[in-house]
Parts: sequence; C-alpha cells; structure tokens
Amino acid sequence: MRSEIALVMACIGALGAAAGIGLAAAVAIPPSLANLGATVYETPTEVTIADASVSLTAPAGWVVRRPPFDGDELTLTSPDGRLEIAVTELSGGFDTAYADLVRGGDAEGAEAVTETLSSGSRTRHTELLDEEGGVVLAAVGDERGPVSAGIVARVSDASVGDYRYAIAEVLDTVRVPS
Repeated sequence: MRSEIALVMACIGALGAAAGIGLAAAVAIPPSLANLGATVYETPTEVTIADASVSLTAPAGWVVRRPPFDGDELTLTSPDGRLEIAVTELSGGFDTAYADLVRGGDAEGAEAVTETLSSGSRTRHTELLDEEGGVVLAAVGDERGPVSAGIVARVSDASVGDYRYAIAEVLDTVRVPS
C-alpha cells in the first residue's frame, strides 16, 4: 500500500514537472522564434521583401524582423522600441493598396495626403491617433504598378508627431516596380 502511494505521488510530481516545462516552453519559444529573423544593421542597409519587388532602406540601429516562412513582409522597430513599421507587398496600384489599408485599419473617411517621393513613386497616407500613440497608414507605388508597398507605422507611448520625421524618412526609401 505504501509503495502504491509513493508511486502515485511520483507520477503526480512527474506530471507537474512536465506541465511546468511545457508552460515555460510555451512562454519562451514564441518570442525566440520571432527574434530568429531579427537583424540590427550598423549602417543604413537596403532590405527587400516579396522576391525583391519591394525594397527600402533600414535605418542604422533599427531592428529588422522577418516572420518565419513569410517573404512578403518585414517589420522595422526603432532603437527605442516606440515606433514599429510593418511593410507588406500589396497587389495593384497604390490607390487600390491604400483603399485596402484604410478598410483594414478602420480608417475609411480619414483625411489622406498624396505626395511624390524622391524616387518618383507616389504615396498616400493618413494618420490615426489613439490613447497609446497612433498609427500612420500609407501605400507607396504607382497608379498602374503591378504591386505597391503597404506601410503600417504604429507609435506606442508617444505621439505620432514625435516620429513623423522617422516615418517620412523610411517612406522616402521605399521602392516598388512601376
């Protein structure tokens, strides 16, 4: 009888240890996987997505993350961690891409600004403010281009105005085929 109780207690202990290890793995592994594709460049460096159909310059000191098994997007994070810029390839000209972005970002009806970048590409962008900071939604491309870049720049624990120059600097480096 005594050995049966000891065996049951040992099994319960082993199950508890296995559950603890499983919980620790569930907490530790996802952030580790996300950082597998992270790079910090010491100098401004051109990076590409979507088989090089979209390129941009990652500023020095920013973290560049690529999701595992997804070549159609990347994320840039400022050195202070308050600005995160997600870049994705979108099909069609920038008018279509912008419409998709604002629909997905609940920004329909928000005032948009359209500009020509130094590359000659066009961008249309809008700014949404919230309690945490805000978001800038932008599409970069050509009206007739086969693809455009979709940009979602999220500012946390600060105002969008504090990061407007950094966002504009990244936007100005985006290149897409025309």
